[in-house]
Amino acid sequence: MLLATQVYFLAEARDPDTGALVYTEDDLRAQSSLLIIAGSDTTGTAFSGFFFYITRDAERYDNVVEEIRTTFRSLDDITYGPILQSCTYLKACVDEAMRLVPAGASELPREILAGGLQIKDEFYPAGTVVGAAPWTNSHDTNVYGDIDAFRPERWILDESRGVTKQDIARVRAGFHPFLSGPTSCVGKNLAMTEILITLARTLYQLDVRRAPGSIVGGGGLTDPNKMCIADGYISMRQGLEVQFRKMRFGA
Repeated sequence: MLLATQVYFLAEARDPDTGALVYTEDDLRAQSSLLIIAGSDTTGTAFSGFFFYITRDAERYDNVVEEIRTTFRSLDDITYGPILQSCTYLKACVDEAMRLVPAGASELPREILAGGLQIKDEFYPAGTVVGAAPWTNSHDTNVYGDIDAFRPERWILDESRGVTKQDIARVRAGFHPFLSGPTSCVGKNLAMTEILITLARTLYQLDVRRAPGSIVGGGGLTDPNKMCIADGYISMRQGLEVQFRKMRFGA
């Protein structure tokens, strides 16, 4: 029995005029690889970035764990919905991790359409290939200031701490982990749901720490406190190594 999967529909797609199959076997292999990378490797990078930075910061680790364990009454309560969306600190930690460790460091190329396009002071004629690199956008000192710091509070409106609506609008204006516009990631809502549920369920029932003595997955060339990734169109990474233990409620 054939399952009605996305690959099945690609394999069975036919030209409406000729009835011929649209995709060759090589096309299907390429599309399958893309789907696997887009659906798993990108969220894997988000998880790695989150745990890398949260396990290096005891105060912020305690903050996000406390939010999760006081918001939900049981593991089964952690599902998609308004309660999960109310976990502002968890979401801020995820955003900050994706800022510091984007799933794709390089730009995704776009071709200028007929008529050309004016971008600030430069005019680009039709056919020009342009792009904006997520790594560059998320490490702009004019926007984020302390670009290398893991500071989730920058994403949370709190005027008592000096974070205003204008500050939130500024940091979000250039932050597009799933791209933006009509070509943005079609699965972005599913991906964010997967990330939030997985992290909330993990930290609800498990304590986590960096594996003692491990240096896998960390240590930039100049700063050991930065997660090191390599640009291979998607972000290539090693590790990291962490240890989990079952949380003892009431302990």
